[in-house]
Amino acid sequence: MKKTLMALALVAIAAPIASQASEANGIGYNYAQLDYVYSDSDAFDMDGGTLSGSYAFTDNFFTFGEYGKVKGDHDVSDFVFEGGFDGMKADVKDSHWSLGAGFNASIGDRADWVTKVAYDRHTVKASGYGMRIREHIDGGYITTGVMGRVTDKLTANAYLGYTDYNRGYEGNAFADFGAVYAFNPTWGLHVGAVLSDATETYSLGVRASF
Repeated sequence: MKKTLMALALVAIAAPIASQASEANGIGYNYAQLDYVYSDSDAFDMDGGTLSGSYAFTDNFFTFGEYGKVKGDHDVSDFVFEGGFDGMKADVKDSHWSLGAGFNASIGDRADWVTKVAYDRHTVKASGYGMRIREHIDGGYITTGVMGRVTDKLTANAYLGYTDYNRGYEGNAFADFGAVYAFNPTWGLHVGAVLSDATETYSLGVRASF
C-alpha cells in the first residue's frame, strides 16, 4: 500500500513540473547545504545533521556528496533476553558519508530528468548494558525522476530509488521528495522527505547556491 501511495505521489508532483516544455531551464546543481534530519522506523527514532553539496562539471553531469551524523535509542529487548524485557534500550550513533555522480537532461523549459548513483558508507556504534558494538556498513543507491522549477523561486524534485547494503541488509525501494525556496540567488530554504517501507526520513535546512 505504501509503495502504491509513493508512486501516486511521485506522479502527482512530477506531472505538472514535466508538462512545462522546451529547453534551457536554469536549474542549478552547484550548492552547499546544511540540514537537520529526523528518521523514524519501527525499531528506533534518530535525529542529527547532514552537510551535503553538489557541483556540475558540464551542462549534463554533476557530482555530489554528503556527510552526516544521527543518534537515538534502539530497543534491544529481544536481543538480550529470550522473550524480551520491555524498556531495554541502547544508545545508537550512525555516521555516514556518500559520494556519487548524476546525469541531468532537460525535458522542458522548467524541468530536468535526473538520475543519480552513489556509494554510501555507514559506521554504526551502539552502547548500553555493558555492550559496545561498532560496525561498518557499505552499499549504495540509485535514484531517477524529475526536478523542476514550480515557480521562479520554488524548485522541487520527485524521485524513485533503490538502495542496498551488505551485512544481510535487504534491498529497499524508496521515494525521495524535496523542495527549495530561494530567498535570493544565493540563499534558500530546503525541505525533504525520503519514504520507504522500512524508514521515513525528514529534513529541513538551508542551501547556499553558487
